[in-house]
Amino acid sequence: MMRNNVCRLLMLVLLFAVLASCKKDGRENIADVGEKVDPLAMEQELDILALEGRIESGKTSAVFDWVTPFEKATGCKIKAVLLESNDLFTSKLDGGNYDLVISEDSFLPPTVLQKIDFSRLRSFKNLDKRFADSPGLRQKTALPLHWKLIRPVPPATTYVTEVESTHLLAKAKNPNCAYAWMEWTLSPKVQADIAAALDTIPVIPAACIGNELLGDDACARRMLETSMDNRSNP
Repeated sequence: MMRNNVCRLLMLVLLFAVLASCKKDGRENIADVGEKVDPLAMEQELDILALEGRIESGKTSAVFDWVTPFEKATGCKIKAVLLESNDLFTSKLDGGNYDLVISEDSFLPPTVLQKIDFSRLRSFKNLDKRFADSPGLRQKTALPLHWKLIRPVPPATTYVTEVESTHLLAKAKNPNCAYAWMEWTLSPKVQADIAAALDTIPVIPAACIGNELLGDDACARRMLETSMDNRSNP
């Protein structure tokens, strides 16, 4: 128990250090996909399968819209099928033609995926280093999108990290729009908006600073609250 508390304390110290280093340029480091893609190479649409809340265009809440600016910047029209639960992924995959799927890695069979060329994503280098050894990254089949910690069920005492990722399907018909979307979701602005909407933590540390919707203390507070909760659950 003492060892777990020490590990969590060290993790918090590292988190505060990262936030401090990002504070200076967090507001400036916002990816502008409109400047990074060739409009002539773009397809006209992008088909995405995801859970509700992952593809927001201002319809659910006016303050959450990371779809409209992307469409204006790239010319890629988003066509999203949004599911209420993870149990529906298999049936929807069998009956649809999608370019990207946003889900936990375990819900997708490897045969439906293609490897992601991370060299095409300029912001990939900014990804939180804690995900460097994740199976999806090692296999190049998943790009982390956001994450959270799941409270253990006694007698377990260790929190579990849950990460949702973006996956490129093997039969994707709009790969250029797909890569533009993946780059877009790595920008601090979109990362922070997603975390604010879903009450999660960005996978890009710079997103933790400078976003009014998320708040500068949200990332550290969620990590701290988790650590404090765990001390009350031996």
